[in-house]
Amino acid sequence: MNSPLEIRKVVVGIILSILWVSVFLFLPSSLVIDWAGDASGALTPFKPIVIVIGLLVIIFYHIFYRSSTETTKLSLTGVLTICWLALILFYPFKDPNNAYAGAVGFFTLVGGLGVCVLWVRYFSDEIFA
Repeated sequence: MNSPLEIRKVVVGIILSILWVSVFLFLPSSLVIDWAGDASGALTPFKPIVIVIGLLVIIFYHIFYRSSTETTKLSLTGVLTICWLALILFYPFKDPNNAYAGAVGFFTLVGGLGVCVLWVRYFSDEIFA
């Protein structure tokens, strides 16, 4: 017998992904960590560190929160959908100074196909012979 779907894991996964996307949008790139304390050159940008830590939190949450595999797959599909929608809505595709806009646009479209395939799996009816 299958274990029930735990909606709590899906909702928390989506909230974590929204918080992770908001780091990209609202955290200024000018923040730095001054390791020496006197601005002598030991500076590390703060935003990439927070992005990596947020991604690790999402990954470890899905690994260590015990639930059925279907619940984990559904939660990861929701996280991927949030990230894909944020990329479509907030990435500057039309910026003339952006040299990677074409490549990012192509992989965004391919990623959209992957998101559609994942959601079709959850919305399709199971046919038994």
